[in-house]
Amino acid sequence: MGIFSSIKEFGNECSEPICLALGMFDGVHIGHRQVLDAAINQSNESEGSAVAFTFPQHPARFLRPEQAPPLLMNPEQKALSLQAYGMKEVIMQSFDAELAEIPFTVFPDFLKRGIPSISGVCVGQNFRFGKGRAGDSSLLREIAVKAGLKVNIVESINCDSLPVSSSRIREALSLGNIEQVNQMLGRDYSISGIVSSGKGMGRKIGFPTLNLDWDPEAKPAYGVYAGEVKNIKTGIILPAVANYGLRPTLESNALVPKFEINILADLNEAEWECGSELNMSLKFFLRPEKKFQSVEKLSEQIHLDREQAIKLVNQK
Repeated sequence: MGIFSSIKEFGNECSEPICLALGMFDGVHIGHRQVLDAAINQSNESEGSAVAFTFPQHPARFLRPEQAPPLLMNPEQKALSLQAYGMKEVIMQSFDAELAEIPFTVFPDFLKRGIPSISGVCVGQNFRFGKGRAGDSSLLREIAVKAGLKVNIVESINCDSLPVSSSRIREALSLGNIEQVNQMLGRDYSISGIVSSGKGMGRKIGFPTLNLDWDPEAKPAYGVYAGEVKNIKTGIILPAVANYGLRPTLESNALVPKFEINILADLNEAEWECGSELNMSLKFFLRPEKKFQSVEKLSEQIHLDREQAIKLVNQK
């Protein structure tokens, strides 16, 4: 499996029948997976391979920079998720002036020239393409016939009576609706990072924390979360509570949010030291971040947070 920087680069090395899954695929949520499943099924019919064609950055970053949405995944995370879900290869082509100027009428020919062995395309029903986003999914199916392409349009999937979308997930994440986020993702929202040294403030008040280097574009609501943390090297998974935010009780002038994990179990500290690679899944949002009147009040609340987290994670 590989990641290609352009459709032409991939097409030059490919001779088998290809079904392309087209889309931004930010988050690789349950709606995206419907498109990926369709591409896999269609490629199996032609005894070929399913390949994802996407962008490392949102097209709006080029077209309307001031309106570009923050991404749920960086390009590497997205490529790995697409491959893990069954895409044999991933084309991660930068959206540039050349792509932006392709008229919708010649878009199928653009795909065919890039990948001569392409046999089909799968898109979501809200897919847009071509200069000025002039083409939609129905039009693509109509005009792709001349290029010999079979276009499969996949209907949106709903959550709470509304279509699942990356924008809905970003909004829910910013509001702390982590259970709805997980429902739309089809998995727990997770954070990966390397443990870095902190100021030891958590240990001083009786709750030592692991500080993760993590700076996402689409940020969760500041507050306290419950979930599970995995040590990538050892594979050990333990229940944990985490705080994401500016720590207003302990730091009055912080500008950069921090992600701190307090593990809810006995552990061998040597296995969780600085430099360890961790992944934490967020399952529940316990409360928003707030400034307490004193460190003692904060310590009392952390004790309550831990008790609530243990109950919730155990019942899950």
